[in-house]
Amino acid sequence: MTDDVLAWLLNSANPAVKYRVKTELLDLDDDPAEALRWIVQKLPADWYKTKGLWYVYSVNALAECGLHRSDMPPEWFEPAMDRIRTGFDFGCEAFMLLQAMVALGFGEDPGVQDLFALLHLKQLPDGGFLCERRREKLKYVPKSCYKADYYALRLCSCCRKNGITLEVEPGIVRYFLDRNLLFRRDHPEELVLNGKEGWRNADVFYPFEVMRVGIQNIMETVSALGYGNSPEAAIGWNYLESAKDAVGRVILSGTLTKSYLPKEKVGSPSAWATFYALLAEKERQ
Repeated sequence: MTDDVLAWLLNSANPAVKYRVKTELLDLDDDPAEALRWIVQKLPADWYKTKGLWYVYSVNALAECGLHRSDMPPEWFEPAMDRIRTGFDFGCEAFMLLQAMVALGFGEDPGVQDLFALLHLKQLPDGGFLCERRREKLKYVPKSCYKADYYALRLCSCCRKNGITLEVEPGIVRYFLDRNLLFRRDHPEELVLNGKEGWRNADVFYPFEVMRVGIQNIMETVSALGYGNSPEAAIGWNYLESAKDAVGRVILSGTLTKSYLPKEKVGSPSAWATFYALLAEKERQ
């Protein structure tokens, strides 16, 4: 963790990045008020009354800013809790929402705890998950979905940070280690999420979405779970290291066309990705 990179992050125009650098990288106390004001100004008016994916993305935006439920009105999260209690479908979007809610401080909520107790019943033999709308159409035991599985892995990581260990953790960790985090089991040289450069799971993509996640977030998730120094993680570190500039800042290679967080410029150093890379290295130790 270099002083130059930290100074660059602390001079960022992004209050949420500065808040998370201080509290998570430097272990300092800081007031989240500025980060909260910043993200609320960026979100659509009455965003919590929207439905579907963009509601999930807005909740994630709050979680990404390092905020806590106590900082915000409870009505913002009533739709999320309703879905967790009655409409959780074990897909990527659902796990993304659940992880964000845990990050925001809902991990001990009885409805969330009830869902935690049920997760193992939906875990497939390969260790992962598949959304119900796809699974219920099949007459055989399917393979799980890499996209849903990453968010299930991220959920386990977030729970660990909040003193919660999930029963599904060993299986989902095995799922990723068995494929060196990023690759197909049947073709070990081929990325699971392959395609255009900047949109692959080995690239620096941010903010994450249901279809794509960047290497900086994958490595932070794995490190937080205690597997950052596993041999299976080595190639992931190589991809992340290759994305840095001469001073150690991480260059953004892909982003959303329409983003739920203020966009950074592709081809330039990313404050968010650099923060996650430093956090991954801290948690790796």
